[in-house]
Amino acid sequence: MEPLPMVLPLAVIALSSLLHCTAAAAAAGTPQRFNSIFSFGNSYADTGNFVRQCAGLPAVAFNQSPYGETFFRRPTGRPSDGRLIIDFIAEALELPLVAPFLSRQPQDLSHGANFAIVGGTALDVGFFLRHNAASVPPFRSSLRVQIGWFRRLRRSLCNSTAAAAGCGERLVARSLFVVGELGSNDYGYFLAGGKSLREAKSLVPEVVKAICRGVERLVEEGARYVVVSGTLPAGCLPMALAKYGAAGNATAAEHEYDHRTGCLRRLNGLAQYHNWMLREAVAHMRAKYPAAKLVYADFYRPVARLVRRPTKFGFSEGPLRACCGGGGPYNYSPEAACGSPGATVCGDPSVYVHWDGIHLTEAAYKYIANGWLNGLYAYPSILDLAQ
Repeated sequence: MEPLPMVLPLAVIALSSLLHCTAAAAAAGTPQRFNSIFSFGNSYADTGNFVRQCAGLPAVAFNQSPYGETFFRRPTGRPSDGRLIIDFIAEALELPLVAPFLSRQPQDLSHGANFAIVGGTALDVGFFLRHNAASVPPFRSSLRVQIGWFRRLRRSLCNSTAAAAGCGERLVARSLFVVGELGSNDYGYFLAGGKSLREAKSLVPEVVKAICRGVERLVEEGARYVVVSGTLPAGCLPMALAKYGAAGNATAAEHEYDHRTGCLRRLNGLAQYHNWMLREAVAHMRAKYPAAKLVYADFYRPVARLVRRPTKFGFSEGPLRACCGGGGPYNYSPEAACGSPGATVCGDPSVYVHWDGIHLTEAAYKYIANGWLNGLYAYPSILDLAQ
């Protein structure tokens, strides 16, 4: 059942802060383009929603050491050793780090909120129940649900105060929306349910359509600046290599590996097909919504580049090994996952690309974020939008 976040008592203060910030910037003659960031997606952007949704359940790994050790010096619910791409974007725009929406603690959301959550999907649970009942997301946390959370927050900010009409429009128009990586979980649930890679690939049009429906809903809500992320090379993840490669699958043949990187070719092919369709769809939406600025942010190329030439970018350890995990050729084992008693952690995460076998290190996320901010992996660049 969908969780019911608390109505935050600071709604009036948050709105007042937002309007005051806008007025102060205008008075100074240097208005800031973005006052807020609203983030959507899955574990690659989750800043704490999952651990709050699972509060009261047995220990969640992301809320255990060594998660968060590099920057925060403690677990924050982020599935990494430190900051994520969305954190680096917020810092570059001189905004506070984006707070998780499901927090049970009162907080000031005048600078936006994060709705991304571990396990988040493009497709709704109902789709999996109809087509893949053997493997279904455990929570209702699809993009459509996350946008519902955004609408609820927007109403709470604007309807709980006697502010002038149009506060919602001002809030949305001066916000950056980031629709983070979606799709990898959709395909992962299908594969976990016994579907073939070919069947998972047939799902791509539905996944891309669901992402685009979400983006269009945000634009129709008034969003004018939206970043849409592609997916990363899934065949390079230590988890995928351990599960679907020769170590976990006796039928895996030598030709299934990319000889340059050691990644699984067919899983990477699925990611490339998804990204091609999504990139084309974003181009069509640009034509459909000329008043909006839509950015396609490439998640595949930066990770592929780090894996192919890690030492060039300062990653001296094996680019297919996880920093934190349970042994084996890729240091990944579901029986000794990072954060569990049987896992070990490397001495210096900054020289690793992969953190726990599924997620990346802060150092890798920083490299990707810089590419999105400056235009190497995104066009137009996020910093160009902010001018």
